Amino acid sequence: MSRIKNVMLVAPKSTGGNFEYVAIPRQGLLYISGALKQWQGDFLYEREVWYEDRNGSLDPAKDLDNVNILLVTALINEAPRAYEIARKAKELHPSLKVVGGGPHMSPLAEEALTYGKLDVVVIREGEDVVGRLCDVLLKYKGADLTRELYKVPGIAFLDEGKVAHTERKGMITSDFVELPDFDAVRDLTPQNPLAAGVIETVRGCTEKCTYCQVIQQFLGYRMISRETELRRLAQIQKLAEDGKIYSAKDGRFSVFISDDLHPPPLRAVKFRDERLARLKGWKGHTDGMWMICQTRAEVGEDPELAQAMRDAGIEMLYVGVESSSAENLKAVRKRQDPSQVHRDLVALNQTGFIVAAMTIIGLPYDTENGIMEMADWVKTVSRYQTANWLTPLPATVNWNGLVPLDEDGSILPQGKMRPYHLYTGKQFVHHDKRWGMQESRDIYAKYMGRLHPVDKMYERIFRMFRSNAYYEVMEDRREETVQPVRVSGHSPAMVEPRLDQLEEKVFTAIRQAKEAVLSSLNDLRTTVASRSSQVRSNAPVGSRTGDIRSMVSVRIGELQESLASRMEEINSSLSGRIKETRTSLTSATGEIRGTISSRVDEMGKVAALKVGELRSSAVGRMAELRETVGSRMGDGEDTFGSRMSEVSDAVSSRLNELGESIVATTNEFRSRWEASSAPARPKASPSH
Repeated sequence: MSRIKNVMLVAPKSTGGNFEYVAIPRQGLLYISGALKQWQGDFLYEREVWYEDRNGSLDPAKDLDNVNILLVTALINEAPRAYEIARKAKELHPSLKVVGGGPHMSPLAEEALTYGKLDVVVIREGEDVVGRLCDVLLKYKGADLTRELYKVPGIAFLDEGKVAHTERKGMITSDFVELPDFDAVRDLTPQNPLAAGVIETVRGCTEKCTYCQVIQQFLGYRMISRETELRRLAQIQKLAEDGKIYSAKDGRFSVFISDDLHPPPLRAVKFRDERLARLKGWKGHTDGMWMICQTRAEVGEDPELAQAMRDAGIEMLYVGVESSSAENLKAVRKRQDPSQVHRDLVALNQTGFIVAAMTIIGLPYDTENGIMEMADWVKTVSRYQTANWLTPLPATVNWNGLVPLDEDGSILPQGKMRPYHLYTGKQFVHHDKRWGMQESRDIYAKYMGRLHPVDKMYERIFRMFRSNAYYEVMEDRREETVQPVRVSGHSPAMVEPRLDQLEEKVFTAIRQAKEAVLSSLNDLRTTVASRSSQVRSNAPVGSRTGDIRSMVSVRIGELQESLASRMEEINSSLSGRIKETRTSLTSATGEIRGTISSRVDEMGKVAALKVGELRSSAVGRMAELRETVGSRMGDGEDTFGSRMSEVSDAVSSRLNELGESIVATTNEFRSRWEASSAPARPKASPSH
């Protein structure tokens, strides 16, 4: 028997959840794979991590050939897909061993064993048991296997049809596996890099919020060692250097700090002081990183820690606001005061962070009017927002305390599995006398309509990441496309390279214009932030100048997001039209000529019209912002007004140039195409 065994680790496709799960793979499987990599036991494990959001749907019929063990994880709304993969895997490969785990299956082991036909479910963290467990599953059978499974701590399995649990004592260290196993990620190459890096520096939480699943999944609050922290930062740097994390033209790349509470609040003195010291030690280790992390609002009351975060390269904060109601916060044991949260968020904006406020609706004291009022407020103190209905999660008090609904909105029959595909936070999935399931969907849509969802930012980044990767491929192909191969009759084979050149020129113009416009607006935001800090220090007590300037900064950020999003829409629209042009080509020269000419002409005019509309909208919004702020800006309003006018003129001019450039490029293409594809004139007969 060979000692080398193959293990497939699978994260199912996200279904209606947050977009960042698509753009930024979660780390759990990377640490499990790392544990198998460092395991020294009966077998050596070759590992492959398959993220369905990155790699497409796994096909158990063909993708599990020669695989000895399948490991599957899932968030709550991914559970049906996880169970489907496990069942089909067992059906098609009876000898395959299937193990489940993660935040959903861990507390619901009986359900996972029943619906997923799993062999074993690992309870809570599994790095310390997975190597031993895999050895046992492959080495033993029948009664011997059952006997040995009872010796593995922290697992659940079926023994003669009944669920058996083994006890786990204590907790593993948070860096039991020092480095996540990125090498095992399927198709992680410079041609298919990650959209962002991700790093874990702590597990657990210092809080006891009733709606949160993390507290039970990761008991306690455990920092990794300082040395391991720096090694993980170095690993991320190396991945970016090797092209396995997408980097912008200036070399910067995004990194998500996946901690559930990265900088602890002031009251957690020991943890807070340790985190501050570590952040200061990050200097020189995070160069080029544009970092994102989660935090509590209290960081706004801790200027020293906030500045250390900025100095380390942390640019964006997910802040747990949850609710603007003190009664709601008390009901869910969220230890914060709404009025203080407002002041904290203003301070974080003025420090220069991009703030994404996380909110929960449907809490015990919510009303529809109160929910909408929260939407209007939270936009004034954060650039982006997340929103979720209160959703009962396994291992929280809400799981058994709230009556679940079926997918039609009726009470779930006893013994039926919950409709997990609806557990996305976009509707109520439990009975509530205030709103039914459909009513909750309507309120959610209304609430989201007033916000600036952070998912839109991730979608835009992901599109930019994909389109920029496309530009680089096109640059590599430039030499191949400059001299197209000509075939008789001017067939589609000749047209394709020319369309590639057109696409490259237009998309490059859009990209350059977008970068210039966003840079101008970013300069304006920097001016606002700088002026805000000066005015704030000199402002009298009770002055709202700081709040107004913070609002200006947020509004400029919203304008950046809107402009970038709409320019990406123009980009996508042009891409679609060029694709349609390709598919419409025929082998008849006359048809090709007419199709190309008319389609390219229409393409240029429509794109120029959309750019013109965008230009008018941008100029109008900046004028509206200046008028809204007016004299309330205090001393220096003239300076700000002048600066805003300069930026407005620059944005208008750049977008005007873009529209003209697109028209000129498409006109040039059409003229050259018509000239080169025109039927040749017959030569005159020689005279005799």
